[in-house]
Amino acid sequence: MQVELLRRIFGLNYNTMYKSSLYVLTLCLLNGFAQSLSAQGEPFTSRTVVSGLNSAWEVLYGPNDSLWVTENRSYLISRISIANGTKTVLVDLRATDGTINFLASSPNQPQGGLMGLAIHPNLYSTDAATRAAKPWVYAAYVYNKGVCPGTNTSCIYTTKIVRFDYDGNTLTNPTTIINTIPGSSDHNSGRLVISPVIEPGADAAHTQYRLYYTVGDMGAGQFLNTTRAENAQVLNNLEGKVLRLNTESDGDAGQDAWIPNDNPFFNAASITAQDYVFTLGHRNAQGLAWGNVNGTNMLYSTEQMDRTDDEINIITAGKNYGWDQVSGYCDDNVNGYKIGQNTSANENAFCSVPANNHQEPIFTTFTEPASGMAALMAQPNNQLWPTIASSSVDFYSSGKISGWKYSLFISPLKKDRVYRVKLNADGSDVVGDTIPYFAGNGNRIRRIRVSPDGLKFYVARDVGATSNAGAIMEYTYAGTVLSLNENPAEGPARVNDMISIYPNPVSDILNIHGKRDLRKPLFAQIMDINGRILLTGSSFRNDFTMDVQALQAGTYFLKLYNGNNMEVQVVKFVKVK
Repeated sequence: MQVELLRRIFGLNYNTMYKSSLYVLTLCLLNGFAQSLSAQGEPFTSRTVVSGLNSAWEVLYGPNDSLWVTENRSYLISRISIANGTKTVLVDLRATDGTINFLASSPNQPQGGLMGLAIHPNLYSTDAATRAAKPWVYAAYVYNKGVCPGTNTSCIYTTKIVRFDYDGNTLTNPTTIINTIPGSSDHNSGRLVISPVIEPGADAAHTQYRLYYTVGDMGAGQFLNTTRAENAQVLNNLEGKVLRLNTESDGDAGQDAWIPNDNPFFNAASITAQDYVFTLGHRNAQGLAWGNVNGTNMLYSTEQMDRTDDEINIITAGKNYGWDQVSGYCDDNVNGYKIGQNTSANENAFCSVPANNHQEPIFTTFTEPASGMAALMAQPNNQLWPTIASSSVDFYSSGKISGWKYSLFISPLKKDRVYRVKLNADGSDVVGDTIPYFAGNGNRIRRIRVSPDGLKFYVARDVGATSNAGAIMEYTYAGTVLSLNENPAEGPARVNDMISIYPNPVSDILNIHGKRDLRKPLFAQIMDINGRILLTGSSFRNDFTMDVQALQAGTYFLKLYNGNNMEVQVVKFVKVK
C-alpha cells in the first residue's frame, strides 16, 4: 500500500522507484519521521498572467519580454504583456483566412485547430535592420474540414503551415509553406520549432534555419478513428512523422523550394510526402524542444502512447520510433495486445530487424510491466492508465537552481502538475525519476515554458481544466539562486571580472582576455538574446579570439566555462556591421 501511495503522490515509475533516494526518504516519512510530504521542496511564488484564453496551445517567450500565444479554437495569435496581462491580437485567422471552412461552433472539431507557432530568430535582434530583413512568424493550423464519412466517425481535415510578416502590432502577408498535411479529430500533434542554429546547405540559399513540425497518426484505431488507416510506418505519407522544412525559399522549383535537400528521404526527381519526412513511427508527439548540452544541440520530444509508455525521445534524422509496432522500450510488455491498428504487437520482432532503423526512447513516463498489462487493458477508465498524456516539453539549461541544469520539463494533460526529469552529463539519457512541480492548480496543462532567466515558468491550461481554466500562470523560483555552478558540493561561489572582451562593439574578431589564470581548456559559447547558441570555441590559453563576422548585427552574450565545466562569466557585447 505504501508503494502505491508513493507512486501516486510523486508520479514515480515502478521501474526506477526502488532505486530512488526520494523513495527511500519518503518511505521513512510515511513511517512516522515527519508530518508532511514534499517532492523536492523548492519554494515558488505564483500569479496569473492572463485568463480567459480559448485555449492556449502554444506559448512562446517573445521579443521584449512578452508571451506569444496561439488559441486553438479562437484561431487568434496574440502577444501578451508579462507585466500586466494586456493582450494584443496580432491576427484573427478566422477573419483573415477564407480557406478556414468551419466555425468554432461547428460539430466534429479537429483536435488542436490553431496549434504550433515559431518566431524567426531575427525578430529577437536589437538591430532594426536585422528584424526588418526577415520579420517572420510561422503558424500551423487546421484549415479545411473535408468529408465526414459514416455515423459518429471522424472528419477528414487538412492542416497547413503559413509564414507571416510581423510589423510590430500585426501579422500580415501570409505565405503558404505547405497545405497538404492530413488532419483529424485526434492526434494532430502540431508542435512547431525552429533550429537553434543556421543549418548548412549546398550554397547560401540552402543554408538557413529549418522548421521542425510534428504530425500525429490521426488517432488511427481508437475512438472516432477506429477504421482510419495507420500510416505512421508508411514512409511516403505525412501521418505519424516529424517533418523538416525550410524557413525561406531556397530557390528550387515549385514545392521543392520549401524542402531541405538533405532531408533523409529526399528525392528531387519527384516531390512526394517522403521528401518532407525527418523521422517516422510517431503516435502523437505534442512536445518538441531544442536543448544544448555542452555545445551539442539535441531535439527532444515527448510523445503520447496508448495505455502505457508515454515517451521522451531524442529526434535523430532518418530514425524510426516504432509506432504502431512498439510502445516505449523494446521490452515486450505490450506483446499480444492491440496498439493502434496493430492487433497483436511483438516489439522485439520489430526492434531486432536492422532495416527498421528503430530508435528507443531515452525514458518513458510511465511503463506498465508485462505482468500488469492484462488488468490494464481491461481498465476502461483512461484516467487510471499510467499514461500522463504529455502535451509539451521545454529544456532547462540554466545553472541557477541547484541540481536543475540540463533538465526537461514535461506538461501532462491528465495530471495537475508539471514533471521535471534530469538528463545525464551529455544529454543522451535520463538520470533519476520524474519530479512533480506546480501541483494542485488544475489539470489539462497544455504548455510549460521556461523563461530565459531560468527562474520563471509559464504554465498554460485548457478551458476544460479543473481550475485556472484558460489561464497562463507564472511560477517564480523564490529560493537560493546559484551564481556560478549548480553542484551544491562545490558551492555557489560568485566569481566576478575573470575575463574581459574587446573591442565592444565588435565587427569581426572578438578578443577574449583571461584576467586571472583559469583551469584549461576554456570553452566559450556565443548566444543570442533568446539563449540560442550560435558559435562555440575552446582554448588552452588564457587569451584567444573568436570570429563573429558571420553574426547579424545585434546584441549577444559570451559565456565562458573553465576546464571543470563550471560557468565562469557571462559578458554582453554588441555586433555591428
